[in-house]
Amino acid sequence: MKLTLPKQLFGAALTIMLTLALTQILASAQEVQGEQKAEESHHFSKQARKIEGVWEAQVTRRVCATGDPLATFRGMTTFLRDGASIGTNNLPPTTGGIAFGRWKYLGGNRYLDVERFFRYNPDGSFAGVQRITRNFTLNHEGNQFTGTVSIEVFDATDHLIQTGCATEVTKRVE
Repeated sequence: MKLTLPKQLFGAALTIMLTLALTQILASAQEVQGEQKAEESHHFSKQARKIEGVWEAQVTRRVCATGDPLATFRGMTTFLRDGASIGTNNLPPTTGGIAFGRWKYLGGNRYLDVERFFRYNPDGSFAGVQRITRNFTLNHEGNQFTGTVSIEVFDATDHLIQTGCATEVTKRVE
């Protein structure tokens, strides 16, 4: 029995030491993995942040089925660090106003921005909401992007009443 107790103690001690060693190895691996993810996250956030700032666009509304141009107007958007966006355009207040939205980095030089603004009838009463969804690609210099725009118009009761398409060429405001 005297030999059994030391063997049991030795076995228990060995189990504890192996458990501690394994725990330390796993913790080190998780720390390295966490540092790699933080480094990747930093890279992507640095890349994503290239869009931050004020941009001026030349927007061309198009016939969705053919791509034929309908009308051209100018717009301006500010992309903020936290993923928010604020935009406006040179259209009359009844068809365009201040838009608020969110932008997202898609990887590479690609981005998505979704904005909404209120629309008004000629008498000033509320007409509804317009949502624009922009998919665009930033050039390598980081000073221009091109993209496509999907337009959805909702009435005052949030029913979709119209859709549209556009393209844009946008330059950073210096």
